[in-house]
Amino acid sequence: MSNIPARLVDLPTSVRGFCFHDDDGEPYIILNSRLSYEQNKITYLHERKHIEAGEMYDPDYDEYGSCTK
Repeated sequence: MSNIPARLVDLPTSVRGFCFHDDDGEPYIILNSRLSYEQNKITYLHERKHIEAGEMYDPDYDEYGSCTK
């Protein structure tokens, strides 16, 4: 999978980021603008793994509460 776009958004510090898809089904990653570059890099790679595994397209998949890192 090629480079997945990321957007920096002002989120609560308890939220590191999440993956999402636009109306065309193209994935992108939301990162917390309050966190450091290093933390956002880790979060980007974590969320990219979810996208590559196809989890964000599974209607039964709910990461909230299951990922603590």
